[in-house]
Amino acid sequence: MIGTYLGVAVLHSLRDSMHGIAIRLVAGVTGAGPSRTLFAQGCMPAPTAEQQHLFTLFPVGGLLVITLVAPARLRSPARSARAAGPNHRPGLAFIPPRGI
Repeated sequence: MIGTYLGVAVLHSLRDSMHGIAIRLVAGVTGAGPSRTLFAQGCMPAPTAEQQHLFTLFPVGGLLVITLVAPARLRSPARSARAAGPNHRPGLAFIPPRGI
């Protein structure tokens, strides 16, 4: 349960941070280097055509990866719950009543 919550929180924060991550990736790939002014503005001043293309590609690619990872992450706890059986409750032990 906690693992699922943390997984969803990480995926959501990655989705929200995709703009900043894309700026850093474009700066790293094109050799613009990490500049405080570049990241303080939240955009690349006077980007080249290559930087514009990469800046479009990285957020879309990142969102696509997150979109593919999220269902797999959510399917994992569902599979383990189905494998455990219908009467399984995580963290609880089944103790049959006396006389049965």
